[in-house]
Amino acid sequence: MRIIARSYVFIVAAFLMTSPAIAESPSEFYQGKTIRLVVGSNPGGGYDTYARILAPHLEKRTGATVIVENRPGGSHTIAMNHVFTVAKPEGLTIMLAPGESAVLGSLLGEPGYRFDISKFEVLGRLNTAPRILIVNPNSPYKTLDDVRRAQKPIMLGYTGISDGGSDTGAVFCHALKLPCKPVIGYKSSQEFTLAAIRGELDGTILTEDSVVRYSKSGPLRPVVVTGRERSLLAPDVPTVFEATEVDEEARWWLDFREDLRKLGRILITTPGTPADRVNFLSTAVRQITDDPAAVKDFERGGLPLRYAAPAEIKSIIDSFLGGALTPEKIKEIQFVITKKYY
Repeated sequence: MRIIARSYVFIVAAFLMTSPAIAESPSEFYQGKTIRLVVGSNPGGGYDTYARILAPHLEKRTGATVIVENRPGGSHTIAMNHVFTVAKPEGLTIMLAPGESAVLGSLLGEPGYRFDISKFEVLGRLNTAPRILIVNPNSPYKTLDDVRRAQKPIMLGYTGISDGGSDTGAVFCHALKLPCKPVIGYKSSQEFTLAAIRGELDGTILTEDSVVRYSKSGPLRPVVVTGRERSLLAPDVPTVFEATEVDEEARWWLDFREDLRKLGRILITTPGTPADRVNFLSTAVRQITDDPAAVKDFERGGLPLRYAAPAEIKSIIDSFLGGALTPEKIKEIQFVITKKYY
């Protein structure tokens, strides 16, 4: 009996020694830990600014110390590869990632991708910005119909073939059968925007925050939002669907790029992270975007919040990469974005 009793005591003791780790709640896990908030660009850019405003609010909600870690290179590819292949699946590495370019890059077969965007754990979307066609005020293009009637191609500047603005422009021009001539190779959006201001280009396509910055002071004039949703920052600019007649084929192309745009800037963590920690982090993100103090902090930085739940983001990703697009349609998308205008 004593042997049995001792064995029972030993088993119970062993269980008690191991059970805290098993039963540890996410809030207990994150207390005193360090979360690395990865950004795939240099300090000072939009993603970095969003992350640094987010960090103290994330600390408050999780009890962890949050450190912003910049891993620039490859248009966020280096950082996303790291989070996917190197970071441990424990919920201590989060990334503010470009959802739309990651999905588009997957469709285009961009080189260097070692990640599968559909397998990341999504914590929510912080923001997505409508894009707007903006032109030099001395150009003849005051309305979208002016562009459609143009006798020569409208010259629009970008950094590369799939930099957000350029692929939006290619789809926009293809959908409406616009005479467009993209000019790529600029080192930054600031460079091609200045070229438009100088009159070397007719214009470009920018996110709403940049449009407000350049149009309020007068050097450029907004013409039309490229999707269905009006800009919160430039509410007087009409959408393409309000500005001109759009046929069924054009609607498909415009909605295709608009759905990509809705992915925006998303927070993700490593595939395989325990579900309870994913839920804990996603709840923290939702609470931050509902917090008036946090909203004010982002607005003071000129960075509005447009939250979307993880399920909505994953549904959009699945609609693009889950087999709904036929191989023939994917080839057509690749042609329009990477070859038609080059």
